Amino acid sequence: MPSILDPETIYVDDLPGIWSPVQWELTPEERNHELEEQARASILWSINIPEAVLRLFLNETQIERAFNPPDRYDPEQQGDWDPDLVTFKFRRSIRLEKVLREPDYLYVEYSFSELGVWALEIEPEKITIKKV
Repeated sequence: MPSILDPETIYVDDLPGIWSPVQWELTPEERNHELEEQARASILWSINIPEAVLRLFLNETQIERAFNPPDRYDPEQQGDWDPDLVTFKFRRSIRLEKVLREPDYLYVEYSFSELGVWALEIEPEKITIKKV
C-alpha cells in the first residue's frame, strides 16, 4: 500500500532555524519589503518538517533579529556566523528532546519553553500532535 507520508525519511535534527535575506543592492524601501515578505516563510522553510508543523499548529512563528548565534548553533553544519548579515531567528526557542524512528512511524518530542513539551507521531496516513 503506498504511503501518504513516509515517517522513515522525514528529516529531524537539533539545529536552530536561522535565515538571512538575499544580499544584493536594494533601496531601503525595497529591503524592508523584502524582509517583511520573505523572513518568516524562509525561516519556516529552513527548519525540519515536524518543528514547522508544530510551530504553525501553535501559531509560534514570530521572528526577531539575531545579532548573535542562537543556542545550539553549529558553525560546522550551518556556516560561520557573520554579524554583518541581517539574520533572523524564532522569538520563542524550541528544543528537540526525543526522536524515535521505526518503519512507517516517527515520534518526536519538543520542549517549547513555557508552552511545555509537545509530541508529534507521524504515520503514513496520520499525524498526531499532543501535549505530553
